[in-house]
Formats: sequence, C-alpha cells, structure tokens
Amino acid sequence: MSKKFGYGGVNEFITPLIVLVWGCLIAVGFIALLFYHNTPGTRSDSNPVWQVNRLIELDPSRANLLVFIHPQCPCSTATMGELARIQAACGSNVLTHLILYQPDNEKWSTASMMAQAIEIPNLHILADPKGNLAKQFGAETSGHAMLFAPDGHRIFSGGITAGRGCEGDNPGRQAVISYVNQHQVFCDKASVYGCPIVEGLTAKRTETKEPARAIE
Repeated sequence: MSKKFGYGGVNEFITPLIVLVWGCLIAVGFIALLFYHNTPGTRSDSNPVWQVNRLIELDPSRANLLVFIHPQCPCSTATMGELARIQAACGSNVLTHLILYQPDNEKWSTASMMAQAIEIPNLHILADPKGNLAKQFGAETSGHAMLFAPDGHRIFSGGITAGRGCEGDNPGRQAVISYVNQHQVFCDKASVYGCPIVEGLTAKRTETKEPARAIE
C-alpha cells in the first residue's frame, strides 16, 4: 500500500508541474511573437530630397510615392493591402511606383506579388536589379515608403503598416493621404516593419521602435 500511495503522490506532483511548464512555454512563445510583430526594421533618412536616377523621373505636377518591397518578405502582403487603400483614396493625385528588389543571379517567383500589384489602380511596377535603386534612396527594409513633393523634397519616410504583416489604421497611411489630398503634413516619419531588402546592408545599424513624429 505504501508503494501505491507513493506512486499516486508522484502523479499528483508531476501533472501540475507539466501543466505549469506547458503554460510557461506558451507564454514565452506568445511574448516572442508579440516582440517580433512590434519590432521595426532599420530606416535610413539620409536622403531628404529626390535622388536623380535613370529609372524613375520626378513628376513636378503632383506628389510622388515610392514603395520598396522585397518580394519574398511575408510582411509585404500587408504593405500591398495598405498601398491599395492609399491608391483608392488618392487616385491620380499621386504618382506611385512599386519597386521590387531583384537579386543578381537568382530566379524568384513573384507571381503572387504581381497578381496583387496589378489589381491596384494607378500603380507603376518596377524591378530593381541588385537593389541599386533602394540603396540610392536609402531604403533598407521592405515596406519602406517615401513621399516626395512635386519640387522633390521629401514629405514622409517610413512604413505604411502598423506592425509586421498588420493591416489597419496607421500613421504612415494617414501621412500619405493627408498630404496628397489635403496638402497637410500629418507626420514625416514612421517605423518600417519588414525584412531587409538587401542582406548585409543593415548589418551595421539597428533601430529602436519610435512613434510617428508629428509636425507641429
């Protein structure tokens, strides 16, 4: 009887312990996922004006929006969803280029990304071999949007999603729509959520999350 009692006592101790450990593992996983979801990528603001290049010309008659995308970044779907909302709200008041990173000596399938892009009205799609255009404008993270005034000075630099793979109201989208449609500057910067566009380009710099900076 003593052995049976001891075995039952062990079970009574182990079962709650297993439940506790399992619960802790779930909590840790949830916290890690939440941390990743809210951790921005790097953002460079070193170029406050339009960069003259051979691929895209600045339209001096309206606002110009550049959105840099890594086609294999899972967060890009949310960026595309927000871009569709921006285009629907702004129409032809803004000239928008979607710039897709294209690596050297690699073949990627961008069918799903292209299918989503061609559904967005008034959107010009451009391949960026080796990420040269992204480097020139200082776009380091997929989802980085840059809005320029007709005279070429930058109005906004940042992401247009609220988090990694997260669609919904966010300062970036509001900043673009506010300037294009009302000529009002809501904010000039916002965090960018996505993967590095060119591996190694952001290795020397990290960014802590910062709130969108409003213009007073």
